[in-house]
Amino acid sequence: MDDQNLYHLLKKYSQGTCTATELAALEAWYAALGRQLPDQVIDPESDAAQLLTRQKLQELKSRMGQPAAMQVVKTPLWKKVLRYAAIWIGVVATIGAGYYLLHDNRQTNGYAMEASRFNRYITLPDGSTVILHAGSQLQFPEAFTGTNREVTLSGEAYFDIRRDSLKPFIINTGRLKTTVLGTAFNIQAYPGVHEITVSVTRGKVKVEDDRKVLAVLTPDQQIIYNTTNATAAQQTVNASAKINWTTTDMTFENATFETIAANLNRRYQVNIQFSNEALKQCPIRVSFTGTESLKEVLDVICQVRNATYTIDNGHDVLIRGKGCNQ
Repeated sequence: MDDQNLYHLLKKYSQGTCTATELAALEAWYAALGRQLPDQVIDPESDAAQLLTRQKLQELKSRMGQPAAMQVVKTPLWKKVLRYAAIWIGVVATIGAGYYLLHDNRQTNGYAMEASRFNRYITLPDGSTVILHAGSQLQFPEAFTGTNREVTLSGEAYFDIRRDSLKPFIINTGRLKTTVLGTAFNIQAYPGVHEITVSVTRGKVKVEDDRKVLAVLTPDQQIIYNTTNATAAQQTVNASAKINWTTTDMTFENATFETIAANLNRRYQVNIQFSNEALKQCPIRVSFTGTESLKEVLDVICQVRNATYTIDNGHDVLIRGKGCNQ
């Protein structure tokens, strides 16, 4: 990726207008850094960004195996930029002005998607959906081609699995394996925590470790597995309460349409634009469970503001409307 293209994409990312394709391109660059996503990035046209060190970009390209024919800026300059950038956006920058991208790491055998500080809505190759908790990672293939649909989770996620009796869905979480045919459930399996929790809201799941089947869970049942001593405890719970975290960032109290759109861009990896600038500042009061699809959310908020929308290429959204008082 050349510098001009990089600056262009980073500017779009700083404004929350990157398409899914552009995010994927940026992620290839970000993967070489091994860093986490901050809440913000600096606009590449800002004064701080104009001081972006060529030396750091050169080092990064070298790590990625790309040729780097760039001038070097004196060390004191980039150190100064790093310091101000870190203060401004609250992260330690590694390429001068602190540019970090979404964790959608393209693997040779699929994807490793991470939610940094925001929950993310993910659609899997079979149409199943996942709400990935902030700080979690989900690995899955480009297509489920074998006899099973298999993913690996680190952290917490809410799964709503499309039924396929011929191809069970399997979630790997360390020593524990959860198998379903079609259901909705929550799994909590954070690194460094010695308990894995599976809670079922709908359907039926089988939970097993590397030795035996531990339980077959039905709605409002939960199993807590201790990874240290390989013991399991099953109990009855209010499973819906276990997924309250999915509502994070999906409750809006008189938020502007523009603010809501920025949240949806992050959550669903889309690019929402408005045909009428006046529509951006219209206040909306609405709340969601967090498990809704993008279309379900747009249907509601557009109805509230007497607006309409179209979706092109799966990620380019255009919202049309006359304004707040129309």
